[in-house]
Amino acid sequence: MAREWVTLTIKGTKFFAYVLVFFVVALVVWAQVTAPEITSILFVLLGLVVFGILLVRAEPTQKIGWWFLGASYVGAPIIAMWWLRTLDSGLIVLWVFFIVWATDIGGYFFGKGIGGPKLAPRISPKKTWAGLLGGMVFSIGVGLFLHLALGLITSIWVLVVASGALAVWAQVGDLVESGVKRHFDVKDSGELIPGHGGLLDRVDGLVFVAPAVVFLIVLFPSIFVSGP
Repeated sequence: MAREWVTLTIKGTKFFAYVLVFFVVALVVWAQVTAPEITSILFVLLGLVVFGILLVRAEPTQKIGWWFLGASYVGAPIIAMWWLRTLDSGLIVLWVFFIVWATDIGGYFFGKGIGGPKLAPRISPKKTWAGLLGGMVFSIGVGLFLHLALGLITSIWVLVVASGALAVWAQVGDLVESGVKRHFDVKDSGELIPGHGGLLDRVDGLVFVAPAVVFLIVLFPSIFVSGP
């Protein structure tokens, strides 16, 4: 993720990629060793986003600004997924993955089958409002399955609302990554997966959903049932 981000935004400056990798690894090690409040880490990374945007807007500091944005873009989902995995046997992590996958699959089938008005034609011309609805439907369906089969969340209504909202948030993540690629006039973030682009193209929804689930659990801890 770090390599692709730097290649995309800073145009192949390997030094920035190495520093970004070191930063993310150090962040994870620090979190594991000191066990700080997870929300504190995520708020620090959010602060890096604001700082990065300010730097990007100024010509002399654009490269370092994109680096700070990358530090949050790469670091936040990794830290979030690590923390979520510490909560139970992995059920919540599975739910996060299923939310992202279901959003993509539902969006593809509804978008192809129904078509209709475009969701954000200037950023991603192929995405439609029907696709967004399909992603929400599939995401809610997966959430209901996990609830009925494994008792993921205590309230079925909370699960329905959370799954639908996270599907929308995953789509926002997809559009943000598409917007960055369009800004740099690049079709794919990399060539890691033949025919599918780079790793960032595959995890764009996960980047947004994983930290959101962390905040959801911190705010409403009693709605989740932790496994062994």
